[in-house]
Amino acid sequence: MFENTVKGKNVLSNSAFPPEQADIHIAFGISADFTYPVGVLITSILENNHDLKIAFHIFVDGAIALEENKKFMTLLFSYNTSITIYGIDNSIFTGLDDREFTIATYYRFVIPYQLKNVASKYLYLDADIICLNSLDAFSNIAFAGTAACVVEDFELDKNNQPILTAANTGYFNAGVMYIDVQQWLHQQISEKCIDLLREVNEHPERKAVYGYAFQCFDQDALNVILKDKAVHLAPSYNFLCNISLKKNAKVEKIPADTIFLHYHGFNKPWHEWCFHPLSRYFRKYWKLSPWKDTPLDTRPTKYRQMRLYAKYFMKKGAFFTSLYWVYRSVMKKYIQK
Repeated sequence: MFENTVKGKNVLSNSAFPPEQADIHIAFGISADFTYPVGVLITSILENNHDLKIAFHIFVDGAIALEENKKFMTLLFSYNTSITIYGIDNSIFTGLDDREFTIATYYRFVIPYQLKNVASKYLYLDADIICLNSLDAFSNIAFAGTAACVVEDFELDKNNQPILTAANTGYFNAGVMYIDVQQWLHQQISEKCIDLLREVNEHPERKAVYGYAFQCFDQDALNVILKDKAVHLAPSYNFLCNISLKKNAKVEKIPADTIFLHYHGFNKPWHEWCFHPLSRYFRKYWKLSPWKDTPLDTRPTKYRQMRLYAKYFMKKGAFFTSLYWVYRSVMKKYIQK
């Protein structure tokens, strides 16, 4: 089902090692317009791991612009790394829900089949993440016959500490997953998840049976299929923080041992209207990356983003521009559906 989904592959390499000899493999599933945040994420990983040979695998839904390819090539000349870009045929995902996220969220189910001949394990990452420390800790993880290592989804208490279930085995976030390829294939995790997603798409009443609304689609399916079958890691491996000022406005610092800071939620650090303190981590590596001249996003598409943009301009003293974005947000919320 998944072996023939790649319609093209571009191997970018200026390193002394072929991808098969990498110390660690890292994979992403993105839309073509997400090369910018992924490029900054890759930069942050390389900046914190000069001693590792890292092979990156980018699974994408369309052709990457020539200028973006040049920026990825710049990384090859600056660091000891390799980058392979895979073009995906989306027909296998026809009929799956993609209202809130792009179809690329389902690429995680393709990746193990494409990497099975080059990697025994790999790290899957969402694009809205930044790396802050070494990845050496991943080499000490024992899978113990499981297919994946994950981090429980959590919120922060009043002291900005993660709130976990008593046994740290609750619902997990699928944005960071360390995967044992052979176990994943042997247990047919991808097939089971796709079958489950098609089942609840065709029979919505079945969602209640599984206990999820399936608003997070692939993540909900993974939680059903991998329930009690995954190793749960500490929050430092995937430190989740929604950077909306309403939810986590007072979060200015994160634990020093954080490996990945995950900006989950609709507010992202590459938005010009994002003035959350934690956006500084992304922007630090943005300025170190080949994307440093790529401007922050100035195109809010959701009414909450437009409200934040209005606040952004108010802070800058641009009163009339702020009023314009208040007007746009009202139109978006109440009139334009």
